[in-house]
This record gives sequence, structure tokens and C-alpha cells, in this order.
Amino acid sequence: MTIFICVSATEAETARLLRDGPRRDFVELARATGGVLVYQRPAASRRGVWRRLTGPHVRQAWEAARRARPGDTVFADGEHIGLPLLGFLILRARRGVRVVMLGHFVTRSWKMLPLAILTRFGPATTLIVHSMIQARKIRPVLGRRCTLRFLPYQVDTDFWNTEAAPPNGDCPTLLAVGAEHRDYATLIEAVRDLPVRVRIAAGSYWARNRAAIGSTPENVEFLTQPLPFCELHAAYEAATAVVVPLEDVPNQSGVTTILEAMSMGRPVITSATAGQNECVSGPTIDGAEAVDIGSLSLRGPRLFDARAPVSTTGCYVPPGDVAAMRAAITRLLVAPEEWREMGSAGRRSACRYFTIERFVESLRDIIADTVPAASEMPLGVR
Repeated sequence: MTIFICVSATEAETARLLRDGPRRDFVELARATGGVLVYQRPAASRRGVWRRLTGPHVRQAWEAARRARPGDTVFADGEHIGLPLLGFLILRARRGVRVVMLGHFVTRSWKMLPLAILTRFGPATTLIVHSMIQARKIRPVLGRRCTLRFLPYQVDTDFWNTEAAPPNGDCPTLLAVGAEHRDYATLIEAVRDLPVRVRIAAGSYWARNRAAIGSTPENVEFLTQPLPFCELHAAYEAATAVVVPLEDVPNQSGVTTILEAMSMGRPVITSATAGQNECVSGPTIDGAEAVDIGSLSLRGPRLFDARAPVSTTGCYVPPGDVAAMRAAITRLLVAPEEWREMGSAGRRSACRYFTIERFVESLRDIIADTVPAASEMPLGVR
């Protein structure tokens, strides 16, 4: 039996990422399983009908479907590869091939229909999601040949680690990282005239859209290019806290930044979105500065592990609520010791629930499992 591992990167991109960055889960999975990595091919000229109509992930799925034989398992690191892979396996009548697929945002309407069809007529499939709300919404759609699993996301806690405590000083530094579904307009309005420095490392996407935000206060710095990992590591070290302002989307947007911040021992202020529930433990703060501690039992690792300690690793604010975001940041200014303890608790939580080692071990076990009935739908930490 061969295990093919399809990844959303070229071999050259992977080598560059590994030179000065954290470990990659797909590389570690290949080592743990003896799997064969199927990289995306480098960008080529768009000559020919096939190349004009398809992206690299579709051609990658076609290659995996072509190489797979009965008894093989094909792992896809996202539905953008997994969905066309299922279709190609049907077209090539590849019976006896198993597909294991990560799902990041499978509840988009244009993904749910093909999932409903392909998991009824395609090969045996295991769909793994990182958000419990994604699991609840997609479960009724899936066919009987598909098993649904929940698995918390991962971070390299060895790389994202520091002995430096959050900096002291009269002007705390807030760090915001990433571009996907970010609501930086709310953050910027919340920090106007506050005695904080804000660094937004959103890359070129948000740099091009700064005009839509309006005037930027002097205490906000936009970093126009994505930071190399060494510089991002230093930015986390220099931060008092990390802010992840999100649009209200039903998936785990922001999870990479949140887990990196927790692993670095920095408290997290994030939006209480529909999809971002499993990582941060903490209260919800509203615009009237009221603190709802009910979030401690509704969000964080206790969602998937009832034995998880009740510890505070940050706080939530309602999406798009400027007053609530400002209130949460103000609490940071008046209670620095409390926020340092949140950061320490975040580090402990990351090392207990979200390590790359635990993630890869769980994936390895799922790949090795005999496929259970879909109705079993195991949810929780393995």
C-alpha cells in the first residue's frame, strides 16, 4: 500500500519555508507514514486548453488519481485538492483507493453540493475538519461512504517559543498578523488616541486596501510585505498582546496567528466569530465593558476535551464592535500582570492540545484506521 500526500506547495517553496521557518505538518506526516509527497508543479505558461482551464491544485489531483492503485491512500491537505481528486478517481474507476482530506471551509455552498455527490458515489473518504461548527453543518450533507472527523489544528511549539516575557513599558505594542477575513478597520478605530503602538503585518493585500479604511492614526504601523519567519518571530516577542480582528465567518480564519501567539506566550484578543471557537479560552467583553465569563465554558479546548483546565488565554469581542475592541485593549493597559498570566496559560494550552506532533500522530492513526461507519463520526482529541 502506498500513501500519497498532496500538498499545496511546490517542492522549491517547501524547501524555502523549511530553511528558516517552522516544521511543516505534511513533511512530518510523510516521515511518520512513509508516504510519498505529491507537490504542486511550478507555475508554467498557460498554453493549451487544459492549463487554461485548470489550476495547479487540479493538475495535482489528476496526477494523484493517475498514480493511485487499489489499496492506496491519498491524503489531500485541503478540499481544493480533495474535491477534484474524488471526481478524477470516479472518472478513472479507481476502486479500492481511500481518500483522507482536510477540510478548511467546506460549508461554502459551492463546495457542499460536490461533497454531497462525490461522497455518495466516490471512493471511501475521511473528511477531517478543525472547526466543530464546520463539522455540525457539513455532517448532514455527506454520503454514507464518508467518515467525518474533528481534529484541532497545529502549531510548531518548538519554533514558536521564546523565553522573553511580554515587554513592559508605558506604550504597549499590539501585533496583528494575516489577511484572510481580517477586519482591521475595527481595530484601527478602536486604538485611535489610545497609548498603544499597533503593528499590522497583513502583507500586500491589506496594504493595497488601506484607502478603504480612511485615515490611519499615528500609532498604527502597516507592514506592507509579508514578514520572513525570523522577523515574525521577533515581532511576536516584541508584542504585549496579539489581536486577531475577524469578519464573522463560520470557519477557523485566524487560527494560525492565534496558535502562533499562544505558543509564543502572548495573550490573544480575537473576534467571537461563528467559526473561531476551539483555541482561545476567555471571557467575552462587550462595548459597555461588561465581561461575560460564560465564554470560558463555550469556547476553547473544553469544547473538545471536558477535562481541559479552566484557564484564561485571552478574550473575545463581538465581531465589528469598535467599542468592545477598545474596552478589551483598555483592560490590557490597566492589568498587565493579568495579561502576562494569560500568555503563560496560552503557551501551556498550545503545548497540551495543538502541537504539530499531536496533529501528525492523529493524522497517522486516521490514515491507518479501518474506515468506520460514517454514523460514528468521532469528534474529539485522539
